[in-house]
Amino acid sequence: MKIFKSALSYRGQRCDITYFPTKTFDDIPDNLIIKIHAVCFWNKKLLLVKHSEWNIFGIHGGTREKEEKITETLKREVLEETNCSVLDYRPLSYQKIVTANQDIHYRVQYICNVTPLGEFESDPAGSVNKIIWVNPNDFEKYVEKNEMRQAIFRRALFVYKDFHENT
Repeated sequence: MKIFKSALSYRGQRCDITYFPTKTFDDIPDNLIIKIHAVCFWNKKLLLVKHSEWNIFGIHGGTREKEEKITETLKREVLEETNCSVLDYRPLSYQKIVTANQDIHYRVQYICNVTPLGEFESDPAGSVNKIIWVNPNDFEKYVEKNEMRQAIFRRALFVYKDFHENT
């Protein structure tokens, strides 16, 4: 299932975004992956973060630093924004973003099992101001009714249930 939308980027530029579920990021040029996000689980609960800027719950993640591997970004962002450590992870989905001047980059999403390292106090960048652990089946009560966001969570629940039923 692929979802397409045209939107304004955070810089106010028009861009086209296409969502793809996946099992691998091997077909994506590594140098074009600039954002990494994670849907995290612990103790049969789904982790949601409240974004300071938009005042909505969703998944966490952020921008890849220069020379950083995508899995390093994943682990760093999870730690910084949730005070959790990544135990294991696998590719979940990605978004291909094409800007008005035809620049292309990607946002990738992982599904992760994590463990809390203590209480969440604050995100150093200030983009997350709260985390909550919820029943995975209740995500729609918290997450914005945006087609792509909903698709990411639905896919994460499918992959999570499939993984735990077969282990």
